[in-house]
Amino acid sequence: MSEPTVLLVEDDPIMGESLQQRLRLEHYAVDWVRDLHTAHNALQTRLYPLVLSDIRLPDGDGGSLLATMLQRYGGCCPPLVFMTGFGSVEQAVRLVREGAWDYIQKPFDVDALMQRIAEWMPPVPPQTDAWFGVSPAAQALERLIDRVAAFDLPVLIQGESGSGKEIVARHIHARMAQGAKAKLPFVAINCAAIHDGLFESELFGHEAGAFTGAHKRHLGVFEQADGGVLFLDEIGDMPLSVQAKLLRVLQDGQVRRLGGEKDVHVTVRLICATHKPLDAMVDTGSFRQDLLFRISGVPIHLPALRDRPDDLAWLAHRRVQELNARTGRGKRLDPRFISWAKLQPWEGNVRELFATLDRAYHFAPDCWVRWEHSGLPSSIDHAAATAGQNALTPLGDYLAQAERDYLAQAVSARGGKMGETAQVLGISRKTLWEKLRRHNIAP
Repeated sequence: MSEPTVLLVEDDPIMGESLQQRLRLEHYAVDWVRDLHTAHNALQTRLYPLVLSDIRLPDGDGGSLLATMLQRYGGCCPPLVFMTGFGSVEQAVRLVREGAWDYIQKPFDVDALMQRIAEWMPPVPPQTDAWFGVSPAAQALERLIDRVAAFDLPVLIQGESGSGKEIVARHIHARMAQGAKAKLPFVAINCAAIHDGLFESELFGHEAGAFTGAHKRHLGVFEQADGGVLFLDEIGDMPLSVQAKLLRVLQDGQVRRLGGEKDVHVTVRLICATHKPLDAMVDTGSFRQDLLFRISGVPIHLPALRDRPDDLAWLAHRRVQELNARTGRGKRLDPRFISWAKLQPWEGNVRELFATLDRAYHFAPDCWVRWEHSGLPSSIDHAAATAGQNALTPLGDYLAQAERDYLAQAVSARGGKMGETAQVLGISRKTLWEKLRRHNIAP
């Protein structure tokens, strides 16, 4: 993934040079042009993820640029943000209603502008091959995984459902496999999905005739994972009676199949995971303390998605890229999806985020993946309504209504606190008040 490129349209050499240098410091590529004619030519050559333009230019104004972009791209028009002086605010507001993305009023805080551009633009790819995230917590976890892979210790991964516990387990296995001469098996089993009466058979295997229905020998997951990694997901759901037998296997390194007469030696790297508080379960007697000591050689806690908001944009854009690779399409994530996502609790963590994006992606009527399309019933109703009308809503009206709904939701979620709402949205209090007045929204 190459650096995202901003098309900067600014005739003032001091302002243009300053913005170009700052954008490059933020690891964005910049195509800087000084008039509308050159901007029109640039738009013919590539699809920019963001166009940042002065509203007044030597050979025209922002209205001409917006008209060109709407004519060329239609409903897939790239985000166009105008920079405007006090005398052009009314024109900028009108252009936003007609389809521009937003406007910022001069003089503006460059740091605040960079924060907003980070919301509008796809994230700059990290220097390393990140797989869990780009936040400091995610990068620290990835460094830990690189070290843990070299240890011959069991690993206990704790975190909420959907936070990526199996992904971490598979990456530990992948790191181990990099230096191995032979292929290392990876066997995963979900303890919450096994009937109590089948636990021992699933873990340790059985011989033919060991019980009714056992027509042939079955190797348990310990034997299947011999020489590699055994991942026991949701180990907190394992019955106490099986916990005792599991502890014996971990101590001796031997399993005996149900109905068998001999022990079988196995060598596995055990990785366990759970969303339950095992310490509290030890206190209540529902989990063995000695087993907890045995499996937590390297304890790893995965933070919830809501506790690492810096990873939201990276994860969301990566998911859209994965969906594009599967479908052969070229859809893009609506930058306002990230602002909306940061207001959500994400109780299902990354799994819930991806499910939301999948719905929004497939129900999007154009190339933009928007949060409005993440709700299944409303998406179906919207599709039926547009099909019945046999015409699309004008882009300006659609964007204005989307912004109004989003602002109303954001203000409501923050209890009408303007400063807090503006900070979450990445805009100034003044800009927030202007937008509320424009959309006739009462705080």
